[in-house]
Amino acid sequence: MDQEVIMATPPLPPPPRARCVVRLKLPPAWTPEEDARLQRLAKENGFRRWSRVARSMPRRSARSCRDRWRHHLARDVYHRPFTARDDDELLRLHYRLGDRWKEIGRAVYGWTSRVMKHRWRELRRSGFPLAAAARKEQALAMVDNMVESEVDESDQSLPPPELQRSLADALASSFGCCSLAHDHAMDPLAGSLALGFACMAV
Repeated sequence: MDQEVIMATPPLPPPPRARCVVRLKLPPAWTPEEDARLQRLAKENGFRRWSRVARSMPRRSARSCRDRWRHHLARDVYHRPFTARDDDELLRLHYRLGDRWKEIGRAVYGWTSRVMKHRWRELRRSGFPLAAAARKEQALAMVDNMVESEVDESDQSLPPPELQRSLADALASSFGCCSLAHDHAMDPLAGSLALGFACMAV
């Protein structure tokens, strides 16, 4: 009878899961006054000594100062969207250098290594590298077809070998009559006229 009572009681619900809440404290946004101050301090310190720059910037670390300068305020950084030409260049560099983003950033003017890395991830998600490789293969196939068709047309446009020989003999005979040898005195104007008339005759 005790067993029947135990069987009739419903099972206990599982204990509630403990929730972990993570609160991220983001740094405050950069103000125009801070940007102007950072530009002045970076120039005074030769765009290098970021720990010294950070001492004069309250609430900012050396790394945040360097990142703000390098990725936003430097004059050689582009502030424009990527073009198709930029994407092709990035694809070519990544094919050659792999994931060495510092070298890729040094090889391209106006884009930092971090920006290039983020752009590569965007392109990879969109399937751009595969589409570009397919386009490249199509272009190479088209060039090969054009070269083969030009070779075929050039073979058809050449005269037969017998006619080629007769043209060569005619040219040789016509140029043979206008000798420009230095063994006898000859007027240069008359020689050039004779050569011109011989060419016209052919």
